[in-house]
Amino acid sequence: MRLRLLGTSLCALGLAALTGVPAGATATDGTADPVVTSYNATVRVEEDGLLRVSETWKLSEVTGTFSRFVLTRRHLADDVDHVQELGDVQAKVGGAAKNVELKEDGDVTAMAVGDLQGSTQLDISYTVKGAVAKTLNGTEVQFAPLTGINLTIQQVHVEYSTPAVSHVSCFAGAVDSNTPCTLAQLAETAGPTFEQTGLPPGNTVRMTVGFPDGKIAANSIVEYRKTFKRAFSTDTAQLSVAVAVLVLGAIALLLLYRMRGRDQVDPRRVVPASLFSLGPDATIAFSPPSDLRPGEVGTLIDERIDPVDVTASIIDLAVRGHLTIIELEHRSEYARPDWELRRVANAPAEELQRYENVLIRAIFGDSDSVLVSELGRQVRANLEQVQDALYDGVVKRGWFNERPDRTRSLWATIGIGTTVAGVVLTVLFALLTSWGLLGLAITAIGVGLLVIGRYMPAKAPAAGRVLGQIAAVRGELQEMDISELPTDQHAVLCARALPYAVVLGGSERWIDALVATDDDADEDEGFSWYRGPSGWHLQNLPDSLRNLTTNLTGALFAR
Repeated sequence: MRLRLLGTSLCALGLAALTGVPAGATATDGTADPVVTSYNATVRVEEDGLLRVSETWKLSEVTGTFSRFVLTRRHLADDVDHVQELGDVQAKVGGAAKNVELKEDGDVTAMAVGDLQGSTQLDISYTVKGAVAKTLNGTEVQFAPLTGINLTIQQVHVEYSTPAVSHVSCFAGAVDSNTPCTLAQLAETAGPTFEQTGLPPGNTVRMTVGFPDGKIAANSIVEYRKTFKRAFSTDTAQLSVAVAVLVLGAIALLLLYRMRGRDQVDPRRVVPASLFSLGPDATIAFSPPSDLRPGEVGTLIDERIDPVDVTASIIDLAVRGHLTIIELEHRSEYARPDWELRRVANAPAEELQRYENVLIRAIFGDSDSVLVSELGRQVRANLEQVQDALYDGVVKRGWFNERPDRTRSLWATIGIGTTVAGVVLTVLFALLTSWGLLGLAITAIGVGLLVIGRYMPAKAPAAGRVLGQIAAVRGELQEMDISELPTDQHAVLCARALPYAVVLGGSERWIDALVATDDDADEDEGFSWYRGPSGWHLQNLPDSLRNLTTNLTGALFAR
């Protein structure tokens, strides 16, 4: 089986040996072809597994550089390589030392000796580390010193100097050949001897010598090929640890969500509530439950401050008499509309929420009026303070135990950090080990933290009743028969409900109800909180408010 796994590399080696210039020796000008008349080698096996090899090459009719190869990397199953390291390489020709160029090329190591002339004797000695592998009953040397030589070798003789030997084998010929060598002898008084007569170019000789347990130490050098399969190994250890980390991480994420992310309220609960109440003098009063403001409603529902929350708060402040929205004259039919926001000097004496005071200061600063087209830079510079005040307000009311924005930011940071760490570990584990699945498991936990972080923090129990009231108000805004409101209070009550409808839905119904208060064809000035330009009619209110909302959102949140 091992030999079959080596087939591809040895075939390539044989071809290179036959066609490459450095793979052997070139012919002289004579008619005789260059050959190796004999190859004699002694292999001494040390107790620690080191091989000491001495070779004598008798070359005929060669000139130039002679290259021979030793198989130094064997590919085994499960992406395992057994590596042999050559050392202490020396060469002599006629007793004179020669330089040896040692080059590792893929699965083989080449020894090249230059400046050879005619018929000569080449002596080479070297050591081999890593050739002794552990077997079931002891150890075993697998050594192939003759691999891919591009010259015919007429006679091969190899003797081993070893202690007790349990078995030997030798195969010669083409790659993966099962043809036995001419001789593979295990003598009682001498070490194993191997011979082969007439080895054609490109062929190989593979020798195996086995030893009883405890005689020769195994010294295999094991390396692992960098493959996707090995990097993300599904062996028992790697798969078990990765699954365990993933399962424990999933359990931790579930517990985290149940303890910190899942709302402690019933989202289906509806608590009877209305924006309108009947006063003692039979008048209808606008009285939102729990003194809710539109900005707080939007923040409580989705735990975020959206552009619509701030826009609805500005319209609500106008309806309540703290500022007036004045639509300016249109310079042309296609000109961009603009509005003036004007502070009301004698505003109602009601207590504003902190975020509403911060919003008014952000809008006007030290002036009493501002154009929507010029609003952006000033308000954006202070928008974070508005958001801080609104988040602090919902915490102060007891709807959350901690600020939603900071909690989400914290868990998002933890999730991103864990995900990045998982990706980095995945790359490192895949490149350096076979534990890539563990890195993927950590990455998955990081992604899970990012998902869970979106649900942070959980709403406090105190928010349950308020959410139930909001559910009732939402139904009222979308289904109430607006015509039932008193005629003399119709415009005021519809205007007060409009900012809540902007947040909760159904704003078109309440705008249409305001338009319906126009009972003549004359131009209209508008309302106390919204005034149109000359020639303006209440029928233009839907378009005016739609354009106002778009421009306010752009001014407040555009970057």
